[in-house]
Amino acid sequence: MFKKSQRLSRSEFTHFFKVGQRKHFPHCTIINHPYTDFKVAVVVSKKVAKSAVKRNLYKRRVYALLRKCYEAQAYSGVLIVILKPSFSSLSRKKAEELLISYLDFYQNKS
Repeated sequence: MFKKSQRLSRSEFTHFFKVGQRKHFPHCTIINHPYTDFKVAVVVSKKVAKSAVKRNLYKRRVYALLRKCYEAQAYSGVLIVILKPSFSSLSRKKAEELLISYLDFYQNKS
């Protein structure tokens, strides 16, 4: 898990959700915005998983991948990852591969 200083507050989330640049992928949407620090948020709706246990599991997995990518590349900026319902049908390994490729898209673009 990220430190509290690396997670978006409610007001920051609202601001960056409005002004950030969106990129839509088949299994998630990533909102990116330049910022001095690295801040992150993951959104998993009830459309993705009805059970809170499953939603939290998906969040933890995505946060772990974001942490691994952040430590490897020292990325700066705001990332909001919004999972789509098709994400729940992916295997764990396939989901990890896809998310890493989506994040690489942003890191190579910057």
